[in-house]
Amino acid sequence: MREATSAERSHWEAYLPPRPNRTRRALHWVAVLVVALALPLLFTGTFAISVLTQICIAITFALAYNMLLGGTGLLSFGHALYFGIGAYTTAHCLNAFGESVPVVLVPLVGGIAALVLGACVALFTVRSGKVIFAMISLAVGQLAYSAATIMTGFSGGDEGIRTDPTHAAGWGIDFGSPVNVYLLIAVWAWCAALAMYALTFTPLGRLMNATRDNPERMDFVGFNPVVIRGFALTLSAGFAGIAGSLYALGFQVVTLDTLSLAQSTAGMLHAYVGGYTSYFGPVVGALLITLATAHLSTLTDAWPLYLGVFFVTVTISWRYGLTGGLTDLLRIAPKTWRQKGPAYVARCTLPVLLGALATCAGFVLLIEMIQSLNANMGAPVRLAFLPGSIAADPRSTVPWIISIALLATGLALLYMKRHATRT
Repeated sequence: MREATSAERSHWEAYLPPRPNRTRRALHWVAVLVVALALPLLFTGTFAISVLTQICIAITFALAYNMLLGGTGLLSFGHALYFGIGAYTTAHCLNAFGESVPVVLVPLVGGIAALVLGACVALFTVRSGKVIFAMISLAVGQLAYSAATIMTGFSGGDEGIRTDPTHAAGWGIDFGSPVNVYLLIAVWAWCAALAMYALTFTPLGRLMNATRDNPERMDFVGFNPVVIRGFALTLSAGFAGIAGSLYALGFQVVTLDTLSLAQSTAGMLHAYVGGYTSYFGPVVGALLITLATAHLSTLTDAWPLYLGVFFVTVTISWRYGLTGGLTDLLRIAPKTWRQKGPAYVARCTLPVLLGALATCAGFVLLIEMIQSLNANMGAPVRLAFLPGSIAADPRSTVPWIISIALLATGLALLYMKRHATRT
């Protein structure tokens, strides 16, 4: 066979995708690590360090969850099983072999335990379709949670299992300091994220994506989709176990909440909000949801309702999450700006912004007044968007009219803009 000439090679290379700049990619990852390690210098309070720790744990678990959802298209309602097993294994390991096991290497114990469990569960869960897998994962997760409530010797019951990393071999590092614990968790989260990112460029990562898109074709060309999904579930469980181990180190107590359905829902929420089709989508979702949960919970008791509405809004408005919507916006906006000018962009954007602000203001004011009547005996409601020291009195008619008018006006603007776009 004749070897292609240099002119022919250059001709065909024009149709190939650009080669990734590995040096730039490595510098980006190093920059992320440097920023993560420098954050305690900017946020020095105990609450801030706790939130940073939660963000690192949430990002690790969200990426592990999305390895299965975004990688193979399998939706899991029982991923908390692997998170909880990693956390409980770490707690028992520290309590039983604390002085002989280095704390720095303890997350490996939780990851290996969850990986083995994931391999066992994969033997009988990935053979059916996606819907059947979701139902089986829910059943297995709830079965594990129910068993943990009975096996109090393992789970500690409602009180949980407490740990003390300061008694373990710390290689001269004081892990009684929340900052040092955060640095340990941040480094492990970075290593786990880098490993999962590197996996997407391996042949297994490519096969996982191909199985997600067309499992019938994969079977036709000789690759068993069941085996690929089994590997994906096993690896995803292992990284979820590392996240659970980091949770045990960060909070020094492991309770039944680590095995609950709410923990699995958190991973799904982060993946869908950020965008499960992008590797960094779950990172964005975990970051935003964790920050919102930490700060909204200090402001109002209705914060779960706000997060639920936000989740529904994102999934309805952007099919591929926030990162997918932002990607589309960055792709379309410059072209529209050049072709139709800034006046057209302003006419399209301004109604959407005003409608969204009016809808949010009316909805929040309405919910907070209802909350005040039910829990605070009708105490005046003070919100950030109310000017000065003005407070809305839920026992008066005017705030209710204003909130309903804002909500109706905002929804009307959004509806008319969407209808105009479709027509």
